[in-house]
Amino acid sequence: MTGQTPAPFRALEVALAPGITLVEASAGTGKTFAITRLLLRLLLERRVESLARILVVTFTEKATQELVTRIRKTLREAERVWSASPPPRTSRNDDLFVLRERHGDAGSAIVDEAMRSLDDLAVFTIHGFCQRVLGESALESRIPFRTTFIEDDTEPFGRAARDWARKRLINDAADATLVAEQGKPFEPWVKKLVIPYRRHEASRIAFDSASREQGLLAHFTSVVHESFEREKERRHLRGFDDLLRTVKRVLEEEGSEGPLAQRIRSRFGAALIDEFQDTDRTQYPIFSNAFAGCPLFLIGDPKQSIYRFRGADIRAYLRAASESDRRFTLLQNFRSSDAYVRAVEALFTRQPTPFRVSEGEIDFPRVSAATTPTAPGTMATDGGAALEWWWVDGSHGSKGFASKEKARTIIFEEVAHEIVQLQARHVAYGKIAVLMRTNAAARDLKRVLDRAHIPAVIGGDEDVLASEEADELVRVATAIAEPGDGSAVRSMLATRLWGGTASEVASMLGPAQEATWQAIVERLMAARESWRLRGFAVAMGELLAERDMAARLLAMPDGERRMTNVRHVIELLHDEWAEASVPPEGFAAWMARERTVPNVPGRRELRLETDSAAVQLLTVHKAKGLEFDVVFCPELWDRKTEKEVAFKVIPASVVEGEEGIVDLGSPEHAARLATMTSETEQEDLRLAYVALTRAVHRCYVVFGEIGQPTKGSGHVAASSESSLGWLLRDPESGTTNRVTLKALVDGSGGTMAFRDIGDTKRHPKAPEPAASAVVPAPRALQLSARQLHTWQLTSFTGIVADTHSDEGRDVADPLLLPSEPVERPVVTGFRAFPAGRLGGIALHDVFESLDYARTAEPRTREMVQRILGRHGILDDAATAEGRVEDVLAMLQRVCAAPIPGAGFALAEVPARASMREWRFDLSVQTASVKRIADVLAAHGSAHARAYVPVLRGLRDSAVGGYLSGVVDIAFEHDGRWWVMDWKSNHLGHDDQDYVPEALSNAMMQAHYTLQYHLYCLALHRHLSVRQPGYDPARHWGGVGYVFLRGVTGTGDNGWFRDTPTPALLEALDAALGRRR
Repeated sequence: MTGQTPAPFRALEVALAPGITLVEASAGTGKTFAITRLLLRLLLERRVESLARILVVTFTEKATQELVTRIRKTLREAERVWSASPPPRTSRNDDLFVLRERHGDAGSAIVDEAMRSLDDLAVFTIHGFCQRVLGESALESRIPFRTTFIEDDTEPFGRAARDWARKRLINDAADATLVAEQGKPFEPWVKKLVIPYRRHEASRIAFDSASREQGLLAHFTSVVHESFEREKERRHLRGFDDLLRTVKRVLEEEGSEGPLAQRIRSRFGAALIDEFQDTDRTQYPIFSNAFAGCPLFLIGDPKQSIYRFRGADIRAYLRAASESDRRFTLLQNFRSSDAYVRAVEALFTRQPTPFRVSEGEIDFPRVSAATTPTAPGTMATDGGAALEWWWVDGSHGSKGFASKEKARTIIFEEVAHEIVQLQARHVAYGKIAVLMRTNAAARDLKRVLDRAHIPAVIGGDEDVLASEEADELVRVATAIAEPGDGSAVRSMLATRLWGGTASEVASMLGPAQEATWQAIVERLMAARESWRLRGFAVAMGELLAERDMAARLLAMPDGERRMTNVRHVIELLHDEWAEASVPPEGFAAWMARERTVPNVPGRRELRLETDSAAVQLLTVHKAKGLEFDVVFCPELWDRKTEKEVAFKVIPASVVEGEEGIVDLGSPEHAARLATMTSETEQEDLRLAYVALTRAVHRCYVVFGEIGQPTKGSGHVAASSESSLGWLLRDPESGTTNRVTLKALVDGSGGTMAFRDIGDTKRHPKAPEPAASAVVPAPRALQLSARQLHTWQLTSFTGIVADTHSDEGRDVADPLLLPSEPVERPVVTGFRAFPAGRLGGIALHDVFESLDYARTAEPRTREMVQRILGRHGILDDAATAEGRVEDVLAMLQRVCAAPIPGAGFALAEVPARASMREWRFDLSVQTASVKRIADVLAAHGSAHARAYVPVLRGLRDSAVGGYLSGVVDIAFEHDGRWWVMDWKSNHLGHDDQDYVPEALSNAMMQAHYTLQYHLYCLALHRHLSVRQPGYDPARHWGGVGYVFLRGVTGTGDNGWFRDTPTPALLEALDAALGRRR
């Protein structure tokens, strides 16, 4: 339906008819809300038989998790609305009451069934969907059985490239000389030519054969690609891109009535595709063929298509729009104030085609603000405009133009000054974001903010494996792997993580220090053994805790950034160890390979190092989907262009009728580069739109006479050639200058303001944090015999008793050596399961992978066999089968029987309602044994109060910092949250050893009582910011410690239960405080 004008989208009225329905969702207009309502209506109107028959697809793992959360929340809200005691009817749930009136009791039954089948919710990434299709339809998709899917194939592809280099360059001196003359060009060839070539499926190569360099590049690209494809076929490997290409090829060859398309439609009766603006020419045909004749909703915003570098193709979206049967647009903005909505509209409607495409392809629909959010602090009364323009005059530079370097200096100082002013007006730092083009620019700005004492964090796409902390962890890990290598050990001693000084390292070379040196070597050997048995994270966590690493890093100016990087790298390395069992000896080789692989989005990106009490410095790409009260856009005046280089991977959008082309200098090279430049300019306008639609109340945007004129542009600042310059251009005169900008501001009806910057020298300085005479400088909580544990990436231990007895302690605790009983009677069943670390770790791994509702299925048996075998528990063939049977019987007892006092069984808890191995960092200002004991004495349960004398027997110390731990599982059931922990402790051989009274005593002696109270506090704080309308009285279920050897499936045996009261949680939160 080319050229159709989108109709207003009304979630409760739009037809759920077969065919393609395109829904355009401008920024902040409630896209996810629309998806959840469409899904609910598909169920209520019986367009599909069940929740499992609706496919929801989005483009990132993070987005899938968010969608699952929102869909679950919508179904829970619908369940409450249909209940006998519904909540009050408000503007937020009015649509659900309309649906109740429309569908009555029949709707109640449908919603109840959907709630029972939440575990069947089918929300996938596009790759996950294709993998599911190929896995379930191997015959129809014509792929070989035993195909292995690999998440990232860039490393083996790079290996194929290096194989080519060895064969070609060794045998051809001329080519070797050519490569040498280029100055280490080989890795750039792999990263900039071959990998993008694969990504864009370039179908041919164009080049001028007279150039030997181009010929070599062409040979390099095609041969390496073909070699790797042959290797994948031989080994039955498929990468993520292969998944899409395979499904697309089969669907297009067979058509929409072919076997594969029919198989997909037999599984799914309707599809909702989120973030559809990020589609490409491979993805769209998959959906259009697979769901022909079914309701297919494509939801996205072409104005926010900004991922061309990842393969997104706006032309594919526009093709889908032209082929759609129905087209709608969302017209209410639920994010921004009315003044800000009007200001952005005035800017983007200045040009007839604001996004530099043909009229009607990407329009700017006029939206209205649904509500006017309350402005923070005194912003509502400070007289400021919603959109404030800052002008950098050319008088700050030579020849009437400010240099980019000079402009950035002025701008960054002004940003810091304004943030100080906002904070003085009670606008919290965490409500402010500065959107940059690159992380490098964000780092430059952060240095300015640091000087001004403004807390700020950078969140972006930088690779954590390229950080200094990763380098240091490599040196420590290398020393652990090779403790006999003196050079490796000395290198480790000089790291910040170890904490040695240059003089200390030098002194180690002397004979007088031989005993000290030997002690270090022996400690490293012990760490290596721990690595082999229990994993990288345990070994590294223990070693660094002994060296007081956390306290040392957190004392540095950027300590939180460093600490976050350390934890992130250890987590990555531990995951690799767990998946591939990489031994210590293979670590260095693996790390070297891993660092050559391009950063996988979401896996190795730097994480934010602190909570929301800091200004957020983000790239525009990273900020997409987010919102902030106040936003600064200090770099939209800069221009992004395609660089003139010797070769280009030309995407399909440029070469019509082709999948893509690698142009190494053909006669069409210049024209193709010009087309790519035009596409870059169009995407830059979309980036500007994304940046300018993040603000709720106010946005500061910089423009001016910045940058020397480009060749052929006349006497016009380079900034005028930018995308922002295009938007600001006067429609009649075609000029962009101070006069035209002020005219725009004057005609904005007060929604915009204008300010000259740079004339006044700024010396921004935020107020110093208030000093405390009582609380010492924050430091990590130290792991020792009588203190709270500071930092550990495995099971959290909180406090350890000041005794030498290990009675009642968890055998899976990595800080403990297992104690063997002197005499052991003959025991059968699960109580005969091996004690010790390996047994405990294996059982934890089993529970982490377990589907609680399917303990009797064959796949559970396979999983148990695999995990127990990996840990060496099935090495004895005579007992192997019995071990598996014992574990399976235990799992069924634990999961099938009702939890004592809870009224439900674990089998009723879907995986998506739980957080397994939930890792937390608990910020504390002043933590002491006395304070915690006082809280338990005043507000604790009978068990907690009985534990207080045991707790007071520990040495007290007031410390601040971070308390880290891992909860085995936290989950939600029927609106209430529970914390549970699996304990494999061997308390005895009889049922009486595991009755509640015996478990209560074991909990106190092992200090698990303190442990679960800290777990509960962590979850309490988590829910207070993540659970809408959080109320501990309504949202808390309780605590369960499951002593696996004691669970009989009837009664209370093996179960310890407690329920913290809201008063206890609030008092504990106040007593520990939060690190500021």
